[in-house]
Amino acid sequence: AGGRALAARLRACMRPALYTCAHCVPRLSSVDGCLLSTLNCLDRCFGLLMRIIGPLFVALLLCIIAFNVYGYLGTMLPEYVLPHCSAPAALLNFLAGLWILVNLLWNYLRCVLMDPGRPPKELEAPKGSEGERGRSDHVWRYCARCRAVKPPRTHHCSVCRRCVLKMDHHCPWVNNCVGHRNYRHFLLFVVYLLIGCAFVVGTGALPYLTQGQDDGWQPRRRMHLLFIPARPGSGVFFQLVLALSASFALTLFAGWHLYLTASGQTTLEFYSNVADRRAARLEGRPWANPFYRGPARTFEEVMLAPPCNLRWLLPTARPPPDDGMHWPGLPNGGAAGSGHAATRV
Repeated sequence: AGGRALAARLRACMRPALYTCAHCVPRLSSVDGCLLSTLNCLDRCFGLLMRIIGPLFVALLLCIIAFNVYGYLGTMLPEYVLPHCSAPAALLNFLAGLWILVNLLWNYLRCVLMDPGRPPKELEAPKGSEGERGRSDHVWRYCARCRAVKPPRTHHCSVCRRCVLKMDHHCPWVNNCVGHRNYRHFLLFVVYLLIGCAFVVGTGALPYLTQGQDDGWQPRRRMHLLFIPARPGSGVFFQLVLALSASFALTLFAGWHLYLTASGQTTLEFYSNVADRRAARLEGRPWANPFYRGPARTFEEVMLAPPCNLRWLLPTARPPPDDGMHWPGLPNGGAAGSGHAATRV
């Protein structure tokens, strides 16, 4: 009971940032005001920490990519590929690795450098939105921190210190928010990172797969940790262990975001949808995600091609087809005023 009371108080303290206009914010008691000040202080400290370590994470990831490229060109290609493959097969292996690297860096740099999308400063809420009611992230709101209008599916990022259109999360590995404009690049970066890990593991396993010998090294007799055909202590051994271990986490992460993309959700919306679905089931009423229009169509809206068409894996600078502020799944395209009612927050 004490935990539920504390959670209710925390929600009450955080609610002023979600009201649709500045004069709607109620006065808080001295205890709640102190609690809100503490939460704001912790939020600012966390945001400052993330802004400091974000560039370090980007530099670390680029160093890991450079280490793997160096290991492939310096060791894997001359010692693992050329002695065990024909010239056309070796060329094909090299071109495949180059294609993965180009797409990986393209999508990663786009995700790091691209603005994820923000509401225009001069944006005004549509007529009728003052009386609009619905779930907090499905209606037009007022952001007390930005002191500006916030469209549906928009959230305030305490690290970037601004509102982000269709915000998914803030990722320290890209030192940026993942939102409306760069989500496609983020997902492709994760997918190509997973493909790159599989490529490194597959290339390192070529001596074992071909049953070859090189300077007396017999792969079958040199199988060590997790059946990795490399000498322990070598750079390639570390590279293969790193790629194999990262592939497990990346498989789950890529599968998770592919599911979110096909189901018309962001990471933030998923948890809210779980709560809404549970509440609807307890009340005996139907519930549906307003942004879901079938897996193929929903996937195509984000990735610019249906899942059965591999064009969604190709690099492109095309922007998303919509503006990130008006959504057909919401009443009147998210422009308010069509009569869906719930509580204002």
